[in-house]
Amino acid sequence: MGICVYLGLSDETAGNQHPDGPAHGDGLLALDTALEAASLAETRLREAIEAIPQGIVFLDEHDRYILWNEKYAQIYERSADLLQRGAKLSDTLRIGIARGDYPEAIGREEEWLEDRIARLRDPGRRHEQWLSSGRCIMIEERRLASGGTIGVRVDITDLKQKEAAFRLLFERNPLAMFVYDHETGCIRSANDSACTLFGYDSTEMTGLPAQRLFPEDLWHAADDLLSSDRSDTADCWSMLRRDGSSIDAVISTRTSDQPDFSGTIVSIFDATERRRIEQRMAHMARHDELTGLANRSYCRQYLSELLENAGPMERVTVAFVDLDHFKPVNDTYGHHFGDILLTEAARRMGDLIPPGSLLCRIGGDEFAVIFHRCSQTQAELVAKSIVTTLSEPFFVQGHIIHIGATIGFAAAPQDSRDTETLLRYADLALYAAKGERRGTCRSFEAAMDAAAQEKNRLEKDLRRAVSENLLEVHYQPIVDLESGAVECYEALLRWHHPERGAVAPDIFVPLAEEIGLIDQIGRFVLTSACSAAMAWPSHIKVSVNVSPLQFRNGNLLSTVISALSTTGLAAERLELEITEAVLMEKGPRPAAIIRNLRAFGIGISLDDFGTGYSSLSYLLNYPFTKIKIDKSFILNLNHEASSRAVIRAVIGLGRSLGLTVTAEGIEREIERDYLREEGCTQGQGYLFGKAAPPPVSSSMASRSAA
Repeated sequence: MGICVYLGLSDETAGNQHPDGPAHGDGLLALDTALEAASLAETRLREAIEAIPQGIVFLDEHDRYILWNEKYAQIYERSADLLQRGAKLSDTLRIGIARGDYPEAIGREEEWLEDRIARLRDPGRRHEQWLSSGRCIMIEERRLASGGTIGVRVDITDLKQKEAAFRLLFERNPLAMFVYDHETGCIRSANDSACTLFGYDSTEMTGLPAQRLFPEDLWHAADDLLSSDRSDTADCWSMLRRDGSSIDAVISTRTSDQPDFSGTIVSIFDATERRRIEQRMAHMARHDELTGLANRSYCRQYLSELLENAGPMERVTVAFVDLDHFKPVNDTYGHHFGDILLTEAARRMGDLIPPGSLLCRIGGDEFAVIFHRCSQTQAELVAKSIVTTLSEPFFVQGHIIHIGATIGFAAAPQDSRDTETLLRYADLALYAAKGERRGTCRSFEAAMDAAAQEKNRLEKDLRRAVSENLLEVHYQPIVDLESGAVECYEALLRWHHPERGAVAPDIFVPLAEEIGLIDQIGRFVLTSACSAAMAWPSHIKVSVNVSPLQFRNGNLLSTVISALSTTGLAAERLELEITEAVLMEKGPRPAAIIRNLRAFGIGISLDDFGTGYSSLSYLLNYPFTKIKIDKSFILNLNHEASSRAVIRAVIGLGRSLGLTVTAEGIEREIERDYLREEGCTQGQGYLFGKAAPPPVSSSMASRSAA
């Protein structure tokens, strides 16, 4: 910008023109023209500097004010009254110091003023000046050829605040950060977090070659990273601490070109712990936390990979191992005790697994072994060794524990090359082994799959029968052996399959218990039986069998009360038949349910007496109203003296305890007569009638013992 300032003509120049001659008139005209030109130049200059957003000031060679714009006056608003043409800058500064306009001068007034004048005398370097208004001004001054000075004032308060905020963020950031100098390859500055992370103090970190923070083989790639903008990287870098240890780090970079250097702001996230956690989680996703063995998911994945990569005749065998008698141990001593036992069992099995094979824990007390490139004989020998070692006593917290193991096999390629199929076949083999005899090993056979498929079809059919109300309740009479009169009917569930015909209850009832339908079926039978009994004479009762699972599920009492209230049947006309399996359930629930049922007046009959443990304590501890002699004793009545002895003992026991005794399975008159003579109260069997649809009251008069 060219600047011309008119400061006036000398007297000598003005006196050379004669006032009375033509020359005098021409001189005045020239002077007017010059003055107009100077005024116009000054006006244009003022207009120009007023358009500039920065503060502008012109000083003469004696540092006196000549010209300034409005922005300059606004910046120095507290000293604006001192801005006069001809006033010296040093005088305005001194007055401003006295007023307190310059906080940095407080306590060092003369020193500060000398330094400021020295900067004015030797301009060219930018410097900052804080004002009492809280503003920060950047000052840049240049000398003119005429000896004067032009000064520029820029308000950088916002910039300084941002810089302070950034510095605060940088210095106190918990994330490690440093500034990398592109030219020197060194660290220009680092925050405390970076110093702590890498093990250096701040003086060591400043000026440290960044190459020292990376392994030698990574430096070239790291140098490229530190010289670029990379804020979205997910790569993990290995970095070195001062002591030589390494950390895993995620690095983010942001280049920043400053007037005095070109560099990069580097942020470092220590991912060492995160990587350790990720590795731990990856391990946990594939391994059982308790035993450290491969889990079900990894077992399936490993087997799938083996089968996929195995040659046409390469053998892969899967063995499912189920611990015998583990549940009672867990129930008796608690889960912590059971965990110790499982861990020891896993250790024993692990000692027997050949190289190249994998031991997995796939469930609570279920394990699997995947044998790779082992013959059938080798796999069977290992399996038998597992059975043997798990049959040996365990010593857990001062207790001697005995368990065992049962094992089922399936092998590729002969059984199947499909992962899921092979696992299912091994499970079927295990199921068959457990059903046959625990503590044995059994290989898969095609008949097992056929049986499983048949069971699956039967399950689907049973579900459909339940949902479509295709099950029926039939009734078999229970008679007084003296009079032959019907005293009760036992409700018996029947299923007539459209294709299979009559399906035996001992087939579909256990299936219903297994697939969780027994509660629904039990409600149906109870409601049907109570409803049917409402059509009979009031002295005739109805007897309904109850599954142990109905006791275990805890809904039996509400189900019975609901059936009675819905149908209106008197509680005294209902009998519930239970087996010893109910009484063997641990805990107070079965006893409480039985006592609550009796409190309502409902009869309780102990079914199949004599076939189980038949503990006499059952009869003393539970409020039974009836015991039923199992039909197996009646069928052997004329062939085995021991059967007659048992029958005689049960009848005598019932009489002494005041219980009704009912004999099941009576098919001949000789059996009826014997039982009647021995004092048996009631009888049930084909001799008196088979189970049939609900009888009506008009037909009951004809029902009697022959």
